[in-house]
Amino acid sequence: MTATGTHAVVLGAGMSGLMAAHVLAQHFTRVTVVERDAGGEVGPRRGVPQGWHPHVLALKANHLLESLFPGLAEQYVADGGVPAGMLSQHRLFYYGHWLRQSETELETVWASRPFLEDGIRERIHAHTNLTVRHGWEAVAPIAKTPDRITGVTVARGGGGGEAEDLAADLVVDATGRTGRARAWLTELGYPLPNEEQIQVNLAYASRIVGCAPDVFPRDRAIAVGPRLDRPRGLYFTVQEEGRWTLTVYGYGDHRPSTDPEEFMDQVRALAPDDVWAVIRDAELLTDVHSFQVPRTFRRRYDKLARFPEGLLVTGDALAVLNPLYGTGVMYSAAYALILERRLRDGLDGIHRGFFRDAARAVAGSWRFSSLSDSFFPSVGGRRAPGSGVALWYLRRVVAAAELDSAVAAEFIRVAGALHSPIALARPAMLARVLKPRSN
Repeated sequence: MTATGTHAVVLGAGMSGLMAAHVLAQHFTRVTVVERDAGGEVGPRRGVPQGWHPHVLALKANHLLESLFPGLAEQYVADGGVPAGMLSQHRLFYYGHWLRQSETELETVWASRPFLEDGIRERIHAHTNLTVRHGWEAVAPIAKTPDRITGVTVARGGGGGEAEDLAADLVVDATGRTGRARAWLTELGYPLPNEEQIQVNLAYASRIVGCAPDVFPRDRAIAVGPRLDRPRGLYFTVQEEGRWTLTVYGYGDHRPSTDPEEFMDQVRALAPDDVWAVIRDAELLTDVHSFQVPRTFRRRYDKLARFPEGLLVTGDALAVLNPLYGTGVMYSAAYALILERRLRDGLDGIHRGFFRDAARAVAGSWRFSSLSDSFFPSVGGRRAPGSGVALWYLRRVVAAAELDSAVAAEFIRVAGALHSPIALARPAMLARVLKPRSN
């Protein structure tokens, strides 16, 4: 392939940064990934606090990753990731209803965040034109004129050590929800993108426990969702090497405790009896680690009239959805595939098409997760017109999914972004959802 440019720089070596770097390495003579973490860490990285919590390659994520890295899902399973049927081997409780379990073609792979990152990192290292610089951080853009970024100044140890200018044809900001680009836009005299946001006031806490992957006859993941009278939930999900992730989460004042005894008391209050019997006897492998998501958002870079050439924003710097829906890896892959398509048309004006396509890609999941979160009174934010009726219907969907396996499967396809939320309102589905049922 003819090179699109000489040098691209990616800021951040998380999922979105690694996937973007993989694409860029096929279009640029050189790619440099700048990562604040020192590298060589065992377990979740300091810069990825959500690394202690459940991770899954669910539904659309599998398809997108296969497009980026052919054979990766199979490799994950060969290396110890645990495959599971989305409805046959998942016990799912939503809004007061257990979804009907059945055999479907919907498959997932459960594994820890470090395990998933390592698999992608191995693929990245196959690019001989790609370098990862650990222990360095971007501190300033290089821009002779405000309309074009021509590189980035990086410093060792977060700005207090050695500094270096990296000239680049393209700089990709993948530094997470805070991001570098917003400060740079202000510095260069550009307006910031409008931000749609929901105050979810979510917190979750997890610890890793040891027990066999087949400790239950059928299930590989148990999700006990919150109710209006108890806005707290539980995940108990398998990962590699005979370990499971045990997670309690809550909205508003119903936060999980990081005190080990209180945490286990909360688990006991949420877990079905057979699940608690397994957890009670499991080996406790780690302390309790917490993470907070005060708000979810999507930043409308696609609506900006002005934006500098030579700069893109991807990953959580673009949008953060409720992590309980498991869409983070999926959208990292989606953005990377959009980048690949847009690079075929060259670098001039690439931001316009990239941001437009990225906004379209995330729109359905944003609507679905925002509507689902609005179920709880503690969640704040502007409600979209018609959201009251939509929420009423969503509750009917979940109630129907307790008895109807076809409704359950369609609900999961929408939650996993395989289908648009519109799929739940098609005539055949409407008939199933609104069908009178005896109590």
